Amino acid sequence: MSPLPIDLGDGVMLRRYAMDDLDVLWEAVERDHERIAKWMPWAIGVTRDAERAFLERVIAQDGSFEGTGLFIDGRYAGGVGLTVGPFGTSAEIGYWITSEFEGKGYVTRACRALIDMAIGELGVHRVVIRAGTDNVRSRAIPERLGFTQEGVHREEGSGSEGFHDLVVYGLLDREWPR
Repeated sequence: MSPLPIDLGDGVMLRRYAMDDLDVLWEAVERDHERIAKWMPWAIGVTRDAERAFLERVIAQDGSFEGTGLFIDGRYAGGVGLTVGPFGTSAEIGYWITSEFEGKGYVTRACRALIDMAIGELGVHRVVIRAGTDNVRSRAIPERLGFTQEGVHREEGSGSEGFHDLVVYGLLDREWPR
């Protein structure tokens, strides 16, 4: 049984997307498109139909944590998802947040909850977060959470400005305080 939704306190909720979220998701992507597309290849040339297809895909994946939205006082704030690898031993967290809610610690709180779930409930051994080398705000999250910087993958990321290097952060289950 999925532990979602997760109440993170103070009106902050992490929950699976529903088709009813299409309008607010699309509005957020349109509003912050330039900022998001710099780091996220999915945002380049994204359309409302593509967002609808994304929602349909992640909603159909019952028990998946990939299609999760961050909501603050009922308002859509961004996406924070967990993708578990094919053997269940590793997982990767990805995230983005609207400019309105950026810098307030919401993504860090959501990541903490997903790590707790991945390690504590799903039995994942290793959690990974990747961030652009120049994306200081995104890199601060795994650093704040105690991840180890493991290396740089050259030009593994892409966005509206072309390819960019990604810093890979890893966290092992024994490194996560319970």
